Amino acid sequence: MIKEIFKDERGTPSAARVFLATTMIFTAFIIIIDSIIWDVPEPAYALLGSLGVGLLAWTAGPRMAAYIGPQVGAVASGIAQAVKSPRRPDLLDNDVRFRENDER
Repeated sequence: MIKEIFKDERGTPSAARVFLATTMIFTAFIIIIDSIIWDVPEPAYALLGSLGVGLLAWTAGPRMAAYIGPQVGAVASGIAQAVKSPRRPDLLDNDVRFRENDER
């Protein structure tokens, strides 16, 4: 059952998942050692956190790119279209004819 966690969608073992789990177990061990025996310096936690985030991005990166990538592309396309042909509204907020609750 636990071995299934380390397999990707194709059923092959994923090095990224193994490294991520190993890093998380090592970080938990360091936290326990820090609270009981040894004073671990703060930069060690920053380094382990950076390593964990990098491994998490490596593990989840392809799936995130497959699902979120098209959404980011659509937003970028909308921004590019707005920049290319900006359209000002007919009535601006600072116009004399603008009244409160004027939704034209």
